This record gives sequence, C-alpha cells and structure tokens, in this order.
Amino acid sequence: MVVLAVAILLLYIRPAVTEIRATQDDISEYQNELDRVTNVNELLRSHASAIDALPLSNIQALERYLPSRIDEIAIMRDLELIVNEIGVQLVTLEFAGSEASAAADPSLEVVSMGNKPIATKFRLGVTASYDELKALLSAIEINNYQLSIDTADITPVEDGRLSADIVVVAYSLEPVLTE
Repeated sequence: MVVLAVAILLLYIRPAVTEIRATQDDISEYQNELDRVTNVNELLRSHASAIDALPLSNIQALERYLPSRIDEIAIMRDLELIVNEIGVQLVTLEFAGSEASAAADPSLEVVSMGNKPIATKFRLGVTASYDELKALLSAIEINNYQLSIDTADITPVEDGRLSADIVVVAYSLEPVLTE
C-alpha cells in the first residue's frame, strides 16, 4: 500500500503539481503584462484627452512650428518670392535633401512620440548688398515655415556686393518623399 501511495505521489500528483505551478507562473506573467498594457493605454488616453482639450489655435500653432510633413515645393516657391520681393539677384535655389536630425538641435526631439524630427535642407545662393542681405535674412525669419539657417558662406564680390550661399533647414516629423 505504501509503495502504491509513493508511486501515485511520484507519477501522478508531483507532475500535476509541477504543471499547476507552471500554469500559475504563466498566469502571473500574463497578469503583469496585462497591467503594463493597461497602464500604457491609460497614459495614452490621458495624453489624447490633454490634446483634445487644447484650443484649435494652439494645435494650429504646433502644426506650424513642427508640421507632420512639409511641402518642399511650397518652401522653395516662398524662398523665391522672398528673394524677388527683397530685390536681390537669385543665383541658386535647390532642394538639398532630408535627414534625421539626430546630430542637429537636440531640443527639437519629440520625447512623447519617441522620434526625432526630419531636417529638410534647401540651398539658396544670392548676390546682394549688405542691407539687402540683412532684409533677406529677416524675411526668411518671418516666413510661413519655421526655417533656420544651417550654414551661410558670405564672400565679397567686385562692385561692393556680397555673394551668399545659404543652407536653410525646415523641420518636420515625416521625411519628404523623393523619387
């Protein structure tokens, strides 16, 4: 009888208890992961409600400051219009490409979205007087897009004018699609 009890204990009850413990461990792990997912969903809900509570003017200002995507043709058109309005001689205007701005301004990192903005560069070459160049840079500063000067190579030319090769950067969350 004792042998039969030990055999039942070793062959039936012990494996069943081991299986029950493994199942309980799996249930505990599942519950922990479910709690984490629930916490993340609650955090997302709170962020979504905070965004929904923003006034429309603030949302539009945010979209203007860091748009989801930019239209490179529109920026180039605006740069050309600015150059024409100021009255400087346009030498070059070209799209210089997009890149993730990891090494650029770290203050632009979008922490809540977990991604970095994309820097889209434009190369602008002009010939202008000193005052016209100052007016051009001021007009670029108040453009419809948030543009920043990445580099500026200014050299004097004969007749007292300046030749400026300026790289302008616009930031967005999605890269510009090029073919």
